[in-house]
Amino acid sequence: MARQFWFNLPVKDINRSKQFYRGIGFKENEMHKDANHLASFYVDDNKTVMMLFPEADIQHYAANPVTDTTKSTEVLLNIDAQTKEEVDAMVKTVESAGGTVYTQPNEVDGWMYGLGFMDPDGHRWVMLHMDITKMPKQ
Repeated sequence: MARQFWFNLPVKDINRSKQFYRGIGFKENEMHKDANHLASFYVDDNKTVMMLFPEADIQHYAANPVTDTTKSTEVLLNIDAQTKEEVDAMVKTVESAGGTVYTQPNEVDGWMYGLGFMDPDGHRWVMLHMDITKMPKQ
């Protein structure tokens, strides 16, 4: 049996979140495109699904309070970049879409190049280009 993976994020405003994720280039899942109570996007070429629900819904489903993203980070989400230039270009893309860059593009450990940004709800993302040929051997 083939399994699928998707993840759910709590958001304060579904429409604002839809605009943000469209703005950074995520493809909307046609199945839920017209829904007002949730949103769904593909985050990669494998069509991994990100579902966006109001915070109250996530709290109900998880039977646990939603993390206050101004005080803590529950998860760090990563996006692969093919080039350093793609990472650099994402800065303006994120800011234009209403997100916040919390770490400007920079070299990490001599083989990674990345930037950190937050969506309008404070969920933290990293876009990372990795030069595997420079990756330290373990």
